[in-house]
Amino acid sequence: MPRVIRKKKKPLRGSVRQTVASPSEETRPWFGFGARLALLVLVAIGIIMSSYMVWHSAWPGRQKDRVLDATLELTRKAGFAVSDVMVEGRYYTNRDELLTALGVTAGSPIFTFDPQEAYDRIMALPWTESVAILRSLPDKVIVRLTERQPMARWQHDEQTIVIDRDGRELSAAKAEHFPNLPLVVGNAAPEQTKALLADLHAFPVVTQVLKAAVRVGKRRWNIYIQPNLLIRLPERNEADALTKLTQLIQDQKITDRDIIAVDLRLPDRMVIEPGTQPASPQFGDDRE
Repeated sequence: MPRVIRKKKKPLRGSVRQTVASPSEETRPWFGFGARLALLVLVAIGIIMSSYMVWHSAWPGRQKDRVLDATLELTRKAGFAVSDVMVEGRYYTNRDELLTALGVTAGSPIFTFDPQEAYDRIMALPWTESVAILRSLPDKVIVRLTERQPMARWQHDEQTIVIDRDGRELSAAKAEHFPNLPLVVGNAAPEQTKALLADLHAFPVVTQVLKAAVRVGKRRWNIYIQPNLLIRLPERNEADALTKLTQLIQDQKITDRDIIAVDLRLPDRMVIEPGTQPASPQFGDDRE
């Protein structure tokens, strides 16, 4: 049997092992912690300054405006453009002034219309009492207007102005354009006129011949009826006095008689002053 000769393995030259560098062999940074911190601060300051300069160069704003304009133009082409303005409740308000205050033009993108800004402008118009503004998509703007209502002509300080139901002056109304409104006189007349006219509403016979009402002493009324007959009303129980006056007009035809005044201030009797009626009533005196 042949002999097997086993060769001895030669050992690997060198050996495989992990070498660990000593601290003296590590690569050390060329600057210390303080220098690195200073560099970090400088970088941060640079970023902040750069951002500030870019922002204040208006470049972001211009880009935003371009995007917004392009978006609105797309909505307009898609049919979201103003094609109709509906106004409800307009009678005295000037049409052109209202449209100017509304601030909307035909064909403009409806999303550029600001109802709040339009509300503020319309509320500043002299006839406006209240207004509701709706943006009805895709293409309609609706305005629901409530106007102040002229209630009476107020004579004071040698001038006559129109007042509304709250006793406020209507600067846009000329008194000569409203000759059928009742005439009231006296410094305290505006705030009490609404109550007087409400009482007179129940007495149409008196209302038909009413010429003027003078607020006397800030507490009661004198009224003038056609042709120029003075009626002194009481401070209280005004309705009872107006009931008596209605009977005097209908039954006793006092407007056709030579009477200049009727005093109804006392509840248990009346005082009739005979005489020829003056050419015109003395509306200007609001004293007792």
